[in-house]
Amino acid sequence: MTSSVQDPLSAAVAALCEEEEALETKAAEMDAALSGLKDLDVLLRLAEVKLECCLSMMRMIARGDAPEELREKISEKALSALAVVEGLLTENVSEDQKDAVSLDPRYAPVKEKLQEFILHGGGGLLEPRETDEAKSRTISRGIVACIRKYARTDDRYQPMEPDDYPDIVRRILFRLFPALMKDHPEKPPYGIEEGEETVYSSPKMKLPVSQAALYIEEEVLPELRKKLEKSSGDRLVQKEIREMERKAEEFKKLRFFPRSVPVLLEQGYYTDGLTTYAANGEMLVPIPVPVSMKSGTNMDRRMELVRMELVKRLAGKGVSAELDAEYKRLKSLESGPRGTSRFTAMKIDPAWGFLALRGEFPALGRLEDKKSFEEIEKIAVSGRAAASARRISSLLKQDEGRTNLPRLT
Repeated sequence: MTSSVQDPLSAAVAALCEEEEALETKAAEMDAALSGLKDLDVLLRLAEVKLECCLSMMRMIARGDAPEELREKISEKALSALAVVEGLLTENVSEDQKDAVSLDPRYAPVKEKLQEFILHGGGGLLEPRETDEAKSRTISRGIVACIRKYARTDDRYQPMEPDDYPDIVRRILFRLFPALMKDHPEKPPYGIEEGEETVYSSPKMKLPVSQAALYIEEEVLPELRKKLEKSSGDRLVQKEIREMERKAEEFKKLRFFPRSVPVLLEQGYYTDGLTTYAANGEMLVPIPVPVSMKSGTNMDRRMELVRMELVKRLAGKGVSAELDAEYKRLKSLESGPRGTSRFTAMKIDPAWGFLALRGEFPALGRLEDKKSFEEIEKIAVSGRAAASARRISSLLKQDEGRTNLPRLT
């Protein structure tokens, strides 16, 4: 590849690489400053720039003035673009926002760029490399162990019956274990089976303080001011605006300091319901924004638990370079003060970790599809663990030759 700055194609690639670096920096700064918040416009533009850069480098290959090792760079950049969009598509959002990415105006250009990349012969660069035999065995054994850990039905246990205990014991149990000992306990099953999902809604949602302040300033207040313009002098709207401005100022004044040894609670339900703090220690506050969520099922819960457990088991085992790098960072003093080496795998973000694993081993996408997961689950719980691992390994190898094109296409 010529390095002359007079070469328009080389100059275009250099400009795109600079823009890519600037967008990655901006996304990382927002993620760090606002408790993991993602800017849809920035990330979609980042994916688009990565694919544009890949197309420019593909033209270099077609022109014949590019070295063969450039193919690996193109493949890495294209796969990272897909990972950015796939990460957005798999975000856990409310029912009314689940199509926010695919309906965003910036989504269409990314999709067009990917299709153009494939038409220019880039599809072969998206195909996963053949998995190392040792890694394949480690992954298969991990899948079997994780599925067997959560395979037993756990929503059929019988509740504690108050009438089975003497009066004095019953009073003690009611005092010590009010959540377990109830007057009229609900009978099993407690979980939700397929087809029985319900939609839950709430007039408020909880966000980390920094995100709440930003949301009020950039989303809520502009809408209220537009509303005030249409109905000038409306005292109720004016009062609501003042209240929102006061809330935003209060939120911006709050500061938080992460613990040196964090409390190791699972992200999501426990973090929110028991501590009212985000995983990084930032306070969760309610804001008056309606939200609706669809309940999961027993199958959804098992799938999520298996994916989380698999990330923890494979971290630091030499299976995924990206996952091992994060594990090493969390284990070192770079990630914080004392105590960082305790339960390191527990501190890895399981959603990010599985995304990283699936990026290197696309066949793991089977753990996100209910039909495929059921097939793997039946294999994992039947027979001896070693035999089940071998069968799952051969099943995953069937997917190695398939290009890992996500829902982007």
